Amino acid sequence: MSTALHPEPPSIGHDAPLDEALRRADAADARAVLDAYASQLARTQPPADATQDDPAWLAQRALGRRQGLVAQALTQQTPGRWSLWAAGIYLHSQLAPDSVDPLLLTSGALAVLRKEPALWARLGPLLCSPEDDARDLPIAQKSALWMGLDASVVQTSQALQPTFQQLQAMPVGMGLWGQQFRLSGRTPGLASADSDAHLLCAQTAQGLSCFFVPRWREDGQRNGVEVHPQHNALGTMAAARLQLDAASGYLLGEEGQGQASLRAAQAIVRLGHTLASCALLRQALVQSLTQARSLTDLANQPLLGSVLVDMALESEAALMLSMRLAQAYERCEDSKEDHLPVVDRALQQVMAPAAQFWIGRRAMEITAETMEWAGSQGALDTPQGRTLARLFLAAPAQGRGEGMGNALCLQALQALDRQRPMARQLFEALETIASGDARIVAQLHSLRAMLAQPPAEQQAMARMLVHRLVLTVQACLLHRDAPPAVSQAFIQSRLGHGGGGRVLGALDTRQMDVAQLLQRALPA
Repeated sequence: MSTALHPEPPSIGHDAPLDEALRRADAADARAVLDAYASQLARTQPPADATQDDPAWLAQRALGRRQGLVAQALTQQTPGRWSLWAAGIYLHSQLAPDSVDPLLLTSGALAVLRKEPALWARLGPLLCSPEDDARDLPIAQKSALWMGLDASVVQTSQALQPTFQQLQAMPVGMGLWGQQFRLSGRTPGLASADSDAHLLCAQTAQGLSCFFVPRWREDGQRNGVEVHPQHNALGTMAAARLQLDAASGYLLGEEGQGQASLRAAQAIVRLGHTLASCALLRQALVQSLTQARSLTDLANQPLLGSVLVDMALESEAALMLSMRLAQAYERCEDSKEDHLPVVDRALQQVMAPAAQFWIGRRAMEITAETMEWAGSQGALDTPQGRTLARLFLAAPAQGRGEGMGNALCLQALQALDRQRPMARQLFEALETIASGDARIVAQLHSLRAMLAQPPAEQQAMARMLVHRLVLTVQACLLHRDAPPAVSQAFIQSRLGHGGGGRVLGALDTRQMDVAQLLQRALPA
């Protein structure tokens, strides 16, 4: 499942939306570094039947760590660091989607553990190390750590809580790294289950609590953590349940506040999965457009041009929103807790789950359409067929990420409902951006009216509301920052009467400069 997606990846100079996003974030000087990174990844493609022990797969994971995709955004202070991290995840996920999970999960765990002084003093240097250490050894003998976690517990639906009651924790007193518990039971399925340690939630007398659980105890003995049974999962190289038998775990945060303790991790993993979905959209576009140009003159194929333009618009809008979210994360982190920028906080709390929902759905739909569009070649065991199948299989895993679709929609709406002043300022900021375009302003007014409905009615419309919210925010960002040809094509096809954005290619391109839009998407 690990064939090269594009043996000679186009440089960032060929990805105009990414290039422009880095410029807006004052990170344009990183373009050469990112180009070199993409080329390195392309030269380390594992074979189709690779496992996690394959040297090429391990090399890709190590390259990601060396590039800074674990600690860069959280430990550096340079402006644009989150955008640089986001661009790295985006490129990595285009060429090596199988190995992105360890990078995201370790980064998420780092965000939680840096708030725990006793653990951070020992683990911080190992988590922030740019070097890889794949050896299965006690922490004292390691030069770097890989972390796993289960952030899906941070859900809005209480119906999911019985799932996590399978893991129980009993206090045993103080240990080397804090308040120690013994954990027993079985976890839900986890990616990167063979990591050096995990952040897991278990039930205590005070409720669901979060724990640091290493695979080895501090005395050098195994910690009662068994990975079993290993099984394959769509789009990922490893997924398994952990069986814990009186395993030592250290409490993180307050007992009974496991969901709150993991929110920082979930935020990073969520953004990473959204960027990975953007990467799949981009690769579907690159593969389709490259093949189409090699087979036909697009000027004589208007229907094919409509399909490709629709893909290009979807890809650019997804990346535009995701890179703006990365900027919001950075601005919130750089601000004091009582002086958080309101619009950026709204983007982080509302638009992050909304974006993961919508962009993930579009990646699933468009990768499937790409296979269908390729005809019989899209389903054969050939390099092209494996490439397209790999995109298609990866899309559900990235789209779901750390939250199911309904939960993501409800989380976005509940954030709007809980923080009404924040929601009001978000809509005011969007109206300012959209000034001059009556179609976007009309959508914003319509959304405000719908969000004024009682919560029970909103819940029934949650997917529709989130869908329209994401499209409207994307339209605002494109209206402000994209070339007019792109923004007008997107607004007309998504918010106008063109009917686009639902079925790929179902848009009216007669008034669009198709050749210009496709040249921007991928220079011929």
